[in-house]
Amino acid sequence: MIRLAILAAGLTIPTAQPLFIDAMEDANAWPAHGSDGVAATRSVTDHAIELQYDFARVSGYAFMRRTVDLTIPRNYEIRFRLRGTGGRNDIQLKLTDGDNVWWKVWRNFRPATDWQDVVVRPAGVGFAWGPATDKTLRHADGIELVVARNRDGGAGIIAIDDLQIVPLSGEPAAAATTADPNAALVALAKAAPRGTYPRAFIGEQPYWTLAGSDGGKISALIDEDAAIEPAKGSYSIAPIVFDRGERFDWARIWSTQTLVDRRLPIPSVRWTAPGFTLDTLLLADHAGRAAFAAYTLTNRTHVVRTLTLRLAIRPWQVNPLTQFLSQTGGASPISRIGRRANTLAIVQPQEEGDPPVTRALGFERLPIVTIATNRADLDYRLTLAPGQSTRLILTLGEPTLPFDRSYAETVAHWHQTLGRVAITVPPSKQVFADTLATNFAYILTSRAGAMLRPGTRSYNRAWIRDGAMLSDALLRMGRADVARSFADFYGSNQFANGKIPCCVDFRGADPVPENDSHGEYIFLVGELFRFTHDRAALARDWPHVLAAAHYMDALRQSERTAANQSPDRRMLYGLMPPSISHEGYSTKPQYSLWDDFWALRGYRDAADIAAVLSKPQADALAASRDEFSSDLHAAILAARDYWRIAFIPGATSLGDFDATSTTIALDPGNEQSRLDPDMLRATFDRYWSEFQARASGSKTWEDYTPYETRAIGSFVRLGWRNRIDPLLAFFLAGRRPSGWNQWAEVVGRVPRKPRFIGDMPHAWVASDFVRGALDMFAWERRDDAALVLGGGLSSDWLAGQGSAIRNLATPYGSLDFGIRGDERRFTATIAGTARPPGGFVLAWPFAGQPPVARVNGKPTTWAGRELRLASSGSPYTIEIGR
Repeated sequence: MIRLAILAAGLTIPTAQPLFIDAMEDANAWPAHGSDGVAATRSVTDHAIELQYDFARVSGYAFMRRTVDLTIPRNYEIRFRLRGTGGRNDIQLKLTDGDNVWWKVWRNFRPATDWQDVVVRPAGVGFAWGPATDKTLRHADGIELVVARNRDGGAGIIAIDDLQIVPLSGEPAAAATTADPNAALVALAKAAPRGTYPRAFIGEQPYWTLAGSDGGKISALIDEDAAIEPAKGSYSIAPIVFDRGERFDWARIWSTQTLVDRRLPIPSVRWTAPGFTLDTLLLADHAGRAAFAAYTLTNRTHVVRTLTLRLAIRPWQVNPLTQFLSQTGGASPISRIGRRANTLAIVQPQEEGDPPVTRALGFERLPIVTIATNRADLDYRLTLAPGQSTRLILTLGEPTLPFDRSYAETVAHWHQTLGRVAITVPPSKQVFADTLATNFAYILTSRAGAMLRPGTRSYNRAWIRDGAMLSDALLRMGRADVARSFADFYGSNQFANGKIPCCVDFRGADPVPENDSHGEYIFLVGELFRFTHDRAALARDWPHVLAAAHYMDALRQSERTAANQSPDRRMLYGLMPPSISHEGYSTKPQYSLWDDFWALRGYRDAADIAAVLSKPQADALAASRDEFSSDLHAAILAARDYWRIAFIPGATSLGDFDATSTTIALDPGNEQSRLDPDMLRATFDRYWSEFQARASGSKTWEDYTPYETRAIGSFVRLGWRNRIDPLLAFFLAGRRPSGWNQWAEVVGRVPRKPRFIGDMPHAWVASDFVRGALDMFAWERRDDAALVLGGGLSSDWLAGQGSAIRNLATPYGSLDFGIRGDERRFTATIAGTARPPGGFVLAWPFAGQPPVARVNGKPTTWAGRELRLASSGSPYTIEIGR
C-alpha cells in the first residue's frame, strides 16, 4: 500500500541500471586543480576520494573532474555520500558539455564530519553558463566537484563516495518552492492600497541615491519617494503624513529631488501636498562620524493646522528586489525592536551562521512609539501656525555629534573638495558643471577606504578596470592620494605568477581570467608617477609592474601559434587569449580588443617605467611592446577582411560592433594615430548615426548603459565638437531623478519598467562622464606631449562670460584655461603651472579658417585650425578682434 501511494502521488523510482557508477577509489580518474593561489590535491582515504583545498589569502576555487560520455535522460537522480572538514564555502556539483555548464550549488555549506547521503534531481540542477541556446541538459562530457571560496575560505577537505547517476521513470518533479520573503511582500502589496508598500513591490521601477561619507564608512540610501535605508541591507524608514484623517504617502503627493547647492552629495526629497510640504534630507557626515535623517514639515496654508508625521520602520530595503549580484534587494527581515528612552534597537538577522546585527535609531523629540515584532511607527503630532516649519531629526546609529555641527562641517568639506577644480560655464550649461562635480563626489563616497568600488550594493567589490578609470578621473581632479591608496591596495593582491586579479573583495583576489587586468594595473601605476612624480613609489611598484608584464608575455605568446596563422584564424594571432572581461562575452570568452588595447597601453607604460628607473628589462619590454603592437594592428586588419566589415570590431573573433568598447583605443589607449583612419571613422560614424536614430525616436530601443558617455572623449579627439552637445543632452536626460545628478549602470527607455539597473549612483559610469567632460576643456595628446584646449566646446559654451576651468591637474602641472566670445571677438587665457613638452594647442572653435590672433599682444598665425603655443611662454592671452 505504501508503494502504491508513492506511485499515485507521482513520485519516481529507478527503472533501470545506473547510467554511471563510480566507487570513488581511483584518484587518477579525478585529477584536481586549483585556481591561482589555491592549493588543490586529491587522494583516496577509506575507499573514498578526498579533495584537499587551501584558499590561503585569495578567492577562487578547487575542483576535481572526471571525464565522461553520458546521455542524460529527462529524469534522473545523482546520488553520492559526502563528508568533510573546514569552514563555510560553496560546494558545486557540475555537469559540463563543451563550453556549457549545469550545476547544483550549496551556498556557504559547512560539511559534516560524518557521511551524509545526497540526492540531486533535475529540478535542483540549473543551467549556469555557456553559449547554448537550448538550456536542457542532454549530454555530459564531464563531472566536477568544486569548492568555491565564500564566507570562511581557509583549508579543508571534501570527501565523496559512491557516486551514481540513475535514470528515473516519469516526468521530473517541479522544483520545490521555498519561503521567499520578496514574493510574500509582492503578494501583500498587490492586495494593499497603492502607497502602502514601495514601488518595487507593485511592479514599478524605483530610483534612489547614495548619501555616503568621503571614504565610504557611511553608506545610506534614500529613494525618490523619501524612504531611507540607513545601512547596507538594513530596514527602511518611510514618512507618512496624516491631515484631518487623510493619509498622505508617496502615492498621494508630488515629489521633487534635489541636492544641497545643486551639487553636494547631500540628497533630499520634497513632498508637496495640498496645504503642506515635507522635506526629507539624508546626511552622511563627511568624516563618517554619524548619519542623520532630517524631516521638515511646513504648513503652507493661512490657518493653524495639526498634522501627524509618521516615520514608519519597515522590514525591507530601499535597494529593490530587482537588484542582485553582491546581495539581493527587497526584504530585510526584522527579528525584534526594543526601546530605551529616545533610542530604538532594531535587531536584524544576517546570513546563516552569523550573529544578528543590532542597529540603533535615535530621536531628539519623543514621539508616540508603536512597536510590533518586525515594524514600528514613530508618530509626531504637530500643530503649526501659518507658514510655520518644524524640523525633526533621527540619528541613524549611535549619536556622536549634533546634526547642525555635522551638517555645517559636511557642507564645508564638500564645497572645498568639489571646488578644488573649478568650472564656470554659461547659465544654460550649469547643469553640466553641477553634474560633473556631483559625480566626482560619488566616486569618493562609493569607495570603502582604499577600495574603489563601482557601487555600494550590487557592485560591492573592487575591479581593476573600474579602479584604473576611476583613478584617472581622481588624478585629474586633484585626488592623487585616493588613487595612490587604491594602487597600493590592489598591488598587494597580485598573484604569485604575476596575474593581476580582475576583482578583489572580502574573500580575496578573484582568479577569473579577464585579460585586461594586467594592462590596467600597469597604466594606473604609470599615471600615478606621471601626475605625482613620486619616484620612490614607482620603485616600490616596479616588481608588480614587471611581474604583470611577464604574465602578459605568456598570455600573448600562447596565441602566437601556427594554428592562428591560418586564414580563418589570422585575426587571433598574438592577441590576449579569450576572456570575459567584456560583459557581452560572458556566455563564451572572446578575443576582445578591449583586453588588447589595455594590454598595449600596459606594455607602453611598463617600458616607460623601466626606462625611468633605468632597469635592465627596459629593452625587452620595449620589444614586447612593439611586437604586440604589430600583432594587434595586423589582427584588426585581418578581422576587417575576414568578417568583411568596415569598422573596428569589439572582438576579432566575432566581428561585432561595439563603439563603447572601442573608445578605449583612443583613451587611455592612445592608438588614434596608429589605427586605420577609415576604420576609425567608420566606427564612430556608425555610432553617431545609431545614436541619432535612438535619440530622435526613429530607432526602437530598450535600454542603454551610460558607459556610453566615454564617446564624449572620443568625439573630442576626433575633432567632432559639434556632435558633443547632442550627446550631452541625451545623456543628461537619462539621469534619474535628474535632481540627483546621477546615472545607474542601465537606463531604460520606459522609466517604470522593472529591471536590474546596477547601483545608483554607479561610480564607474561617473568616472566616464567626469573624464569625458574634462576632455572637453583639455586633453593630453600623447603623440606630441601637448595639451589640447577647448576641443569639445561649441560656440554655445563661449557665450557671455564663456567657460573656464581652474586648477585642472595634468601630468605637467595645473592648468587654468578660459575661453569666450565669437568668431569676430574672441578671447582665451592659459595659465597655471602646466608646462607640457609639446606646448599648448588651442583648437579653433568656429566654422571657417581662423583669422590672425594676438598672443600676449603679438600677431600670431594659426597652423590650419590649431594655434600651438610653447609652454615656456605661459601665461597667455589670445585675442581676436579686440
